[in-house]
Amino acid sequence: MSVQRRFVQKGVMSKARSSAEGALPGAPLAAFERFVEAGGETLLTAGHWGLEREVLRVETDGQPARTPHPFSPEEKQISVDFAETQAELITQPQRDPESALAELARLHGRLQAAIGGELLWPLSLPGRWDAPERVQAASFAGRPEWEAQRIYRQNLERRHGKARQVISGIHYNFSFTADFFSCWRAATNSTAAEKPMRDAAYFAAMRNFLRHQPVFNALWGVSPPGDEAFWQDLLAHTRPDLREEAAKCRERISSVRLSPLGYALAADVERAIGVTFSSLTEYRTKIAAAIEPRAHAPALLAHEREFYSPVRPKPASASEGGPAASTRGDRFALLEALEREGVGYLEFRVFDLDPFEPLGIGIEALRFFHLSVLADLFLPSPPISGAERARIADRNRWSTLCGSSLRDSPCAPSPDERRDAANWFDAMATIASRMPPPYAGALAAARERWAGRRPRPIDQLRAALGSGADATLELGLRLARHHRETLAHES
Repeated sequence: MSVQRRFVQKGVMSKARSSAEGALPGAPLAAFERFVEAGGETLLTAGHWGLEREVLRVETDGQPARTPHPFSPEEKQISVDFAETQAELITQPQRDPESALAELARLHGRLQAAIGGELLWPLSLPGRWDAPERVQAASFAGRPEWEAQRIYRQNLERRHGKARQVISGIHYNFSFTADFFSCWRAATNSTAAEKPMRDAAYFAAMRNFLRHQPVFNALWGVSPPGDEAFWQDLLAHTRPDLREEAAKCRERISSVRLSPLGYALAADVERAIGVTFSSLTEYRTKIAAAIEPRAHAPALLAHEREFYSPVRPKPASASEGGPAASTRGDRFALLEALEREGVGYLEFRVFDLDPFEPLGIGIEALRFFHLSVLADLFLPSPPISGAERARIADRNRWSTLCGSSLRDSPCAPSPDERRDAANWFDAMATIASRMPPPYAGALAAARERWAGRRPRPIDQLRAALGSGADATLELGLRLARHHRETLAHES
């Protein structure tokens, strides 16, 4: 049986006070009921899926590899990420999550064949950091036409530190089909033109995703501190208040990557930028303002790519190697493409690498996440107020810095938060009842994990780790060798 087939065969908020454009008032899932009545049931499984996996290449002892990236800069599907030793595997948009996972397996096979005896590190955080000088920003073979990319990476290292830049994860890209939006128009009685209708729907889904992200963090976050040298280097490039909090929470942290210690905007920077995802116009305006230099102070962001939001809107051309260059420079190219094209797909940046999955992610996680995106679209999605933004930030903190325990931690979810999570799961259950059985199965497994009756990836990792200073390194190397064998025939 091929590895693709093995992968495939494995395995809400309270009622809103007001509704966003496209959502119907009344019952929380009124839009979904109208969608089904309009003939949309078969469209629930329609969409376009893409995956982007970041992964460190290491030697057999866990040290970062010394070899250059094995593909040319023109290779778009196996590119180099921040570091020369950090590859990024990028699938083309696929018609279903199974196909996206199968293509990711093929890309892994190509990469493994190119690196010979090196291993692909299976965790989001490096396993060894005693020789950080081995990790160098990508050089793009020293070719002059790639100088802007080299400068961008040098600036990232200067602003955020090398340790933070090599944290790896998976981006989940998703878009609805044109037929889906035609049915959505009928279900919501929308009279808007195609582009603003589509943009409003995507922004409504993004707002609800942000509301529910803490539950996702608690279920799927799996990047706890491991190597001590890496941990200290990361903290050295972290604000003092966060260093103090990290020291208190270290033994309970489930996801460094998703926490304020990892790929997240500093709270003061996020407030200064002020994006609330109310509309595409607001998003473009505020991100553009954050990129512009300020009087007597550096810009809040060096580039749109530095807006480390857990979800970002993208133009369709971005999935094809675009967008085209902007007259204002590369920093504004994507924003101008969004203005021209509207939202083509959503980029979710929230998956840590699951060390027990050969590809870093499995089919059950992909199905659960698809179901959650549908629920986030069909549930009412009012604007996010300043007070709600603060609550979301607090929830994200407990779900990552204290996420290793959902029951006994002082940061465990409150009764209100548990009720909101139950309502979100109930909405997904209603939608899953109209979809193929594996979706209900993925949801049932997630509810079991939330209730503590089934281990989450972080629980599996804690159980698999032995004692001793090198426990994470030993486990990571063992899993890397196992995954290499599993993927040996994928190319």
